[in-house]
Amino acid sequence: MKKVTILLLHLWLVTFFSCQSEKNSEPKNTKTTPPTVQVEKKRSPVSVSGIIQNAGNTNIKLSHKNTNRSGVIRDGKFNINHLIDEPGIYFLVYNGQKIPLFLRPNDQVMLNFDAQKIAATIKFSGTDPLSQEYLFLKSQNDPLTYEQKRKAASLSEEAFMAQTNNSYEKEKAFFEKFKKEHQDLAADFRLFEETELQYNWAKQYNDYSLYHAFYNQEEAYTPSPTLLAYSEGLDLNNDQLMVSEAYRNYLIAHVGQKISNLVQEDLMNGKKIQTSLRAFEIVEKEHAAPKIKNFLLYTFFNQHLRTKGINGSEDLYQRFKQQVTNQRYLADIDEAFLAWKDLKKGLPAPSFSYPDNQGKQVGLKDLKGKVVYIDVWATWCGPCKVEIPHLEKLQEQFHDKAVAFVSISIDQNADAWAKMVKEKNMTGTQLLADNAGNSQICKDYKIKGIPRFILIDQAGNIVNAQADRPSQGTIAGEIEALLKNNLG
Repeated sequence: MKKVTILLLHLWLVTFFSCQSEKNSEPKNTKTTPPTVQVEKKRSPVSVSGIIQNAGNTNIKLSHKNTNRSGVIRDGKFNINHLIDEPGIYFLVYNGQKIPLFLRPNDQVMLNFDAQKIAATIKFSGTDPLSQEYLFLKSQNDPLTYEQKRKAASLSEEAFMAQTNNSYEKEKAFFEKFKKEHQDLAADFRLFEETELQYNWAKQYNDYSLYHAFYNQEEAYTPSPTLLAYSEGLDLNNDQLMVSEAYRNYLIAHVGQKISNLVQEDLMNGKKIQTSLRAFEIVEKEHAAPKIKNFLLYTFFNQHLRTKGINGSEDLYQRFKQQVTNQRYLADIDEAFLAWKDLKKGLPAPSFSYPDNQGKQVGLKDLKGKVVYIDVWATWCGPCKVEIPHLEKLQEQFHDKAVAFVSISIDQNADAWAKMVKEKNMTGTQLLADNAGNSQICKDYKIKGIPRFILIDQAGNIVNAQADRPSQGTIAGEIEALLKNNLG
């Protein structure tokens, strides 16, 4: 069972789920240090334009991670201007097809193609047409299908290594052939792509070692020395490679695995789990390169704030400010602290009032005198639904106590919400927020992802605006403590 628990922790660390198995003690000094750095992100313009035959007047967009910049095709022409702060892979999305582009600050990229036969007609021009041509050809020649990649972790070690290594060799051969045919391919793109290929391959190995047991329900699985040998020769302290997103992702996964190993030791030794503290210890010890150290400390501490808020974070905050020199990272963390200042433990909880599944209006003020445990969720959210059975058990445990269990859905579809509440016979107080993810409760409690659990005491004050999930098995103890304190 511990193996599965740790694998779930790995999953959080690598993919940044909104749950963190950590319980920090309150800091000795709970006063939040005011921000000392305010800087604008240094961004430079890029331009992506083109001519598309047979397109008609329709939309087109430039996509990168979770951001989109939209444009309109008029009379077969489009132009999208955007601001970026570092090189990376972007996607021009037209009619469901993604065209990969390598964009640097100040780049200008132009495309010309027939909408009815893109692959056969696409041409690039502008700042660096060769890099764009290579990426497009690469996208048309992926050695592995989506289904093969999705099922990779369920394969035997031998089958996984054969499939992954074969794919990697084909990708390298394809790139080598392109370089030989295009000697003037930009040097920075060469480094970028070589790093992308190597560390995408390495991350597949890292992910396999993490997820194989989980997907195959093999609690006793331990990666063999042959499989783990993939990490030999990897350079994890080279700031030049930070241009590659694959490199950055691998660094996160690598540190995440080390954190998990230490957390497993803490569990076995009966120690308190302090995931973010472990992250700082590992990065400080093993990653001296300035850009990498800054990036990793920022990444893990930012995630800590996103999932835990500022309760118990003052010591880490000061540690972060002492070691990080990147002004953008410092400003972002200062901004995060400011955003959470009204959600500190002991402050009055922001009020809310929403209709229940019977149409009755229920607000936080109606629950004063009870411990309130809030679940913000939606019917379309898989992790939310995983928590429901655990929440039901928790409600049974406290059914005769002064505890209110309030589930607040941010569904846009009220019928889907009402149907699920009825079909699942969901207990507790079931409320439906207005405006979905833009509802006031999401704004007041800084909710960026769900499920989000919130614990409020009998006086209506915040105990934890980022409370543990029911499945973590720790929240019952916190509720019990609040009930006992109230009796005392």
